[in-house]
This record gives sequence, C-alpha cells and structure tokens, in this order.
Amino acid sequence: MMATRSSDLREKEFKNRFSRKMLNLLLDKYEQSQTFQSGRPGKQRPQIKMTKSSFNADYTDEMDFVKRQWMNEVLISLEQRQVLTLQWIKYQEFKEVDRIYLNWEMVRQSYSLSGRIPLRDKIDRLCEVLVPLKQHPWAWIVNWTVQTLAGLEQGKTMGLDVESPNEYEDIVQVLKQLPLMGEKVISLRLFSQQIFNDSKYLEKSVLKRLLSVVKQASKEHRETDEEWLDLIGLTRNPQYVHFCGSLQFFIDKQSYLTTGLLGGIGLSQKTTELMTDLKTNARRIITIENLTSYHHWIERRERHGAEELVIYTGGFPHRSLQDFLKMLSMLKGENGELIQIMHWGDIDLGGIRIFEFIKSRLIPSLKSLWMDIETLQRLEQKASTITDTYAGQIAAALEDSRYECWKPLLKYMLEQNIRLEQEAILVEDCSL
Repeated sequence: MMATRSSDLREKEFKNRFSRKMLNLLLDKYEQSQTFQSGRPGKQRPQIKMTKSSFNADYTDEMDFVKRQWMNEVLISLEQRQVLTLQWIKYQEFKEVDRIYLNWEMVRQSYSLSGRIPLRDKIDRLCEVLVPLKQHPWAWIVNWTVQTLAGLEQGKTMGLDVESPNEYEDIVQVLKQLPLMGEKVISLRLFSQQIFNDSKYLEKSVLKRLLSVVKQASKEHRETDEEWLDLIGLTRNPQYVHFCGSLQFFIDKQSYLTTGLLGGIGLSQKTTELMTDLKTNARRIITIENLTSYHHWIERRERHGAEELVIYTGGFPHRSLQDFLKMLSMLKGENGELIQIMHWGDIDLGGIRIFEFIKSRLIPSLKSLWMDIETLQRLEQKASTITDTYAGQIAAALEDSRYECWKPLLKYMLEQNIRLEQEAILVEDCSL
C-alpha cells in the first residue's frame, strides 16, 4: 500500500513539474515573438520539437519508460483542453510526439496553468510606475521616459527588469526628489535618510539600478560611479577643488591669497560657493585629469609657480569644480586678454571626452596640451594596446561631429591599436 502511494506521489510530482516546465518554455517563445509585441497572432505558433528539447532524455529513457507515458498523458490532457496541438511521429500516434504547439487563443489559460504572471501584466505595471516621470523637470529624463513607455507598450522590455517594479518605484521617488536640491550636491547617505529614513538604503538597494537608468537616459559619458553620481547631484564624499598656484579671492569682503602654499590647496564646496572677485598673476592655467600627474607637475614645475595656476580635474570635473572653472574662464591678464587655459589628459577616448566636456560647457577658449599624434608617436613604446570593444568605440567617435578636430588622432589610435595614459608622460620631458 505504501509503495502504491509513493508511486502515485512520484507520478503526480513528475507530471506537475513537466507540465509547468513545458508550458513555461512555450510561453518564453511566445513572449519573444512578434505576436507578443504586435498583439496579433502570427502564422507560426510557439512550438517545441521533442528530439531537440530538454525533455528528450526523459522521453526516450528506456530504463524508465513510464516517464514517456506520463508525459504523453499530460500532453493529451492539455490538447483535449485545446491549450496545445500535438503532432505525432508517423504511425506512432499517441505513442511518440514530434512537436508541441501552443494555441494562440489559449495563451492566457497557459499562464494560469503554469502559475506564471503574464509578461504583459508585468509591463503594464512597470508603465504605471514610470508614468510620473513624464512630468519631470529634467528634459533628458522626460525624453527617456517617453521613449521607454513607447517601447514597453510595444511589448519590449527596454533593458529594464520587469520582474522588479517595486525597485523602479524607489528610482522614481529618487528622481522626483533630486531636482528639488537645485544645483547643490548632497551626500548620498544624507539624501537616503531624507527619502527612505535609512541612510544606507539608497546605496544598498537602489543605486545600481538608478545609475543604470541615468546612463541610459542621459546619453552622457562618464568614467566612474562618482562622476555619474555628481551628474545627478549626489556624492559619497565631500567635494573639494584642488589647485596649486597664486589665486586671490574674496568671501564676505575678506581677501584670501594662496600664494606660497606649496603642494597646493583644497577648497570645500562651501568656499567655492561663496568666493568672488577671483584674480591671479599666473600667465597660464593648466587643468590636469589624473591625480598622479597633477602632483608630478607640481613637484617638477614648482619654480614656475608664479606663472601657472594648476587645477586637478579628477576625470570629469564635479559640480563645485565646474563652477570654479567657469569663474577662471573669465579671468584676464595684465594685457586685458583672457588668460590662456590648457587641459592635459590621457591620450585616449576618455581623455578626449573630458576635454570636450570642459571646453563645450565650461571654458570655450580651452586648448589641449600634449594630447596629439606627435606625443603619442614619441612615447609609443609606453602605450597600451586597445581591445576590439574599445576600437569599436573609437570608430563610433569618428562618426561623431563633436570630435571632428580629434579625427586625425583617433584614426592614428585605431590604425596603431594603441592609447596612452597621462602618467606615461613625464613633465620634464615635454615643453610648453
């Protein structure tokens, strides 16, 4: 008696498992079809060919032939309910199935039998979550939302995780609150505490997917998570403006002078917000992408301190530094002309993007320094090879009008399959 019960239990479990797995496989095919996206039944129904399926090992198991019998009983039962249409091997009707077809008119019933939530329901739920962003004050968020909703309505997932609508509710809440901060940058944990009453929740549960949306929506280029955070007004750590050289400025009518501060100085966000009336006796201003190169410059060119004001950008400059650079862009020398400002960065796609960001948004008169074919050729033995993916990105940049003046350098990088990091360039080996 116990053996019979055990056998009955095994049969029931096997049939249930096979039924769910088989229906889910057919529904996977359905959700990937044009029919799902268009909502109109196509000529070709979702199907499974048994000999090419993951079920075939059980179906052809000669040591346990009862499994084929159970699978056939499941399939015949579903065909009788008009969920499936079966195609049998010739002369093997009801014995050996060849193909299993899902009937269009029974798709909803198949979801119910498989215990699966329809993808269309998940998409509709995600659309409900994202709709409020159509009224967002940032144009790039609105554009992304409109395009994303249009794609979702066509049955496309648009690179989003439709299984996690609650996480996108958190993202929408964050994106709605960020514009209220104005142009200021706020601590990630402080912002998380204000929004979620938990200082670590944003970083632990929301940030990865939030940054994914920001990268997709903004169509900007950044190198690090910190730079992406700054784009939306968040920061993990306080932001400082690091520079070396002679600069005079005022805060509340009090004058400050940085002359003689060897090794440079760092100004807080609050200081850069309050400082006014900037002046310098420097003949030129140099912005430097990487920290090692910034310190190397200071060490090697200390005697030129009166001639140069040197600023560390840290890749894409953060918001406080952007404000600072805008103020510097308006400084004039004794001759009444704008002080020359030059940027030194990596000879690669990232360095070029950073230069163009600073030039187009902060310092229209910006010139490049040691970011040319001649420098790359001279130090070619120190260059790094590029990957196929990176080469594809360079090829795409060659088609981008924003990098028109960089085309000779980009072509050379692509032809020689190389790029050069700034740290490979020694200040003492170059001339201004």
